[in-house]
Amino acid sequence: MKRILFFFEAHQPRRIKKFFGKENIQELDYFDDNLNKEIFQRVAKNCYIPILEIFLENAKKYNFKFSLGLSGIFLEQCSWWEPKIIEIIKKLIDENSCELVTETYYHSLSYLINEKEFIEQIKLHKRIIKELFGVEPIVVENTEFIYDNKVAKIMENLGFKMILTEGVDRILGWRSPNYLYKAKDSNILLLMRNYRLSDDIGFRFTLRNWNEWPLTAEKYAKWLSLTPGDIIFIAMDIETFGEHYWPESGIHDFIKVLPRYIENMKFSIPSDIISNLHPLDEIDVKETISWADVERDLSAWLGNEMQKYCFEVLKYLEPIVKSIGGEYLRTWRYLTTSDHFHYMCTKENGAKAVHSYFSHFNGPIEAFISFTWVLADLKYKLYDLMGDKIIYYKILFEELPDTHSFHFYSGFAKPLGIKARNLVEFYNIIKEINDEVLSFHMRRNDFSKWINDILGLKELSREVKNAKSREELIKILEKTINEAKRVIYKHEEFEIT
Repeated sequence: MKRILFFFEAHQPRRIKKFFGKENIQELDYFDDNLNKEIFQRVAKNCYIPILEIFLENAKKYNFKFSLGLSGIFLEQCSWWEPKIIEIIKKLIDENSCELVTETYYHSLSYLINEKEFIEQIKLHKRIIKELFGVEPIVVENTEFIYDNKVAKIMENLGFKMILTEGVDRILGWRSPNYLYKAKDSNILLLMRNYRLSDDIGFRFTLRNWNEWPLTAEKYAKWLSLTPGDIIFIAMDIETFGEHYWPESGIHDFIKVLPRYIENMKFSIPSDIISNLHPLDEIDVKETISWADVERDLSAWLGNEMQKYCFEVLKYLEPIVKSIGGEYLRTWRYLTTSDHFHYMCTKENGAKAVHSYFSHFNGPIEAFISFTWVLADLKYKLYDLMGDKIIYYKILFEELPDTHSFHFYSGFAKPLGIKARNLVEFYNIIKEINDEVLSFHMRRNDFSKWINDILGLKELSREVKNAKSREELIKILEKTINEAKRVIYKHEEFEIT
């Protein structure tokens, strides 16, 4: 029997204030929690509570099953402002009608920052799901279904059995999303969203110029029954039911009666799929995909220079907040939430309407100014806390401008197009460049001059000048970097990356 799996993502960001530098912000008071509370309570009333109660009723009447993604930030706001939501989800789990899925705690772009932070946020989410609901999910999704082959290897190493992601046409080619697949060179399974059937509800339900409007439960159930395949994976934001489409649109009535019309199909949760189906093929995803916008790539968050600039600043601050920890690290992680970058998107046409709808700003420029103000304020607060240690930090991690970066050449007037913007980048390049490039610069004492004139490290400059081989040079750099990291982090050993 063909299976149908519904997945709903529940997430609310911790929105930042509209600053514009007009306020003297004390502590880390960046978040507009009055607005966040107002929005959350409105969505809880119109969406979360009524739709979860409908799911609970359908579970008892029709054996309705579904899977649910709950960001850590969403669960925090539940506990602050509407704990009833958590209690209903517990009842759904007890009915065996709802399976929870692991994701990044902060619904973040952490995968694009680095693997270590990504894994830490996945583990934070697993922990809160275990504490609140007593379950340990075996299925995982990355934020906004961001996925590539590397994600698969990370998740497999963490012990997950299945990843939820997008059925992107250019990736699937001739294949259908309506089958179970496995990741390239991995045993982890892939469930790929049927975006057309998902978007019929998520984006077209109230679209009056759509030739299929109005969408009725009976009509939609018929489409599902006529769709070939083993498993139809329908996924969307849970806010579709009462927030994106208000209850007056008929969206609650639609989902309430839909199970009545489902015939010759079985409602399933991901663990059912893992136990009963076998992968049809292997999917190779070299590029990074997502479920966002028609491009289904990263352009919703990193498609313009404003977004890229903010993301680079955010990455730059990571080692500092990791060295300080506490509320500074927690605040920085709130800023990794994908929504902040979503608000800065400058796409036109349909995408513009979607991005504008979700934003509390008056446009992407206002979102950019507010976010950069927060990043700048956080940066200088961190600098103050670091004190004299910030000198070491800047040497290791601060990105120098092109005019001060070290540019590698293979010979006179033969630039390679490779540059080092700080000592850690310099170290990593030294390990990889070929002997010809290394010999050219060492003969001219280029390395020691840059370290002396730009970084101001006179003792290191002398040691580098006297180095006779790559191995000796690497050893000298490792010693300096680890000494600097010990000053910053107060640890004994480090993995240089």
